[in-house]
Amino acid sequence: MHVNLFDRFILTIYSFALIILSCIAIAATSGLISSDVFRPYMEQMLSGTNLAYLIVAIIFLVVSLRFFFSSFRRSKPKVDRGIRQRSDLGEVNITIQTIQTIAERAARRVKGVRDMKTNVKVLESGNIISLRVSVDGETPLPELTQKLQQDVKDQVEGIAGVVISEVQVVVTEVAQQENYAARKRVE
Repeated sequence: MHVNLFDRFILTIYSFALIILSCIAIAATSGLISSDVFRPYMEQMLSGTNLAYLIVAIIFLVVSLRFFFSSFRRSKPKVDRGIRQRSDLGEVNITIQTIQTIAERAARRVKGVRDMKTNVKVLESGNIISLRVSVDGETPLPELTQKLQQDVKDQVEGIAGVVISEVQVVVTEVAQQENYAARKRVE
């Protein structure tokens, strides 16, 4: 059962109030506290002249009913975000993380790509892979980006069987050879 922050707060206060009431009931029934202490409160409560008792009783009833009925609510099972496909044998769900891993593996094989971040969008119009790449600066960008788009699209479609409508490439940086070599040694 998923409990939000408000429910946790109310449950904490509710539990604390029940602990206090339980301690008072135990003390009263075991004779630790004289019944004369409770007599004025009981008379006020039973006479119906004190509105505060009614309000507290209604609040306890509402909170109790909320927790009672929420215990019967079925929480929806968490479904991994992904791309769902139907086949003759059943349903297949390929997660976004899987698509990203396949795309990154294909992109790393392209000569000139140094570093990247991948994002997969599943839209009604089609599946889009966005790559933000850092390149070496030695490979011509039009050739590199075209090969990157084609290889990622072919690899994801071939391995996952998912149709990719678009591969977007954003070149974020041209890495200098010295910086790249030093960074690789540090990693």
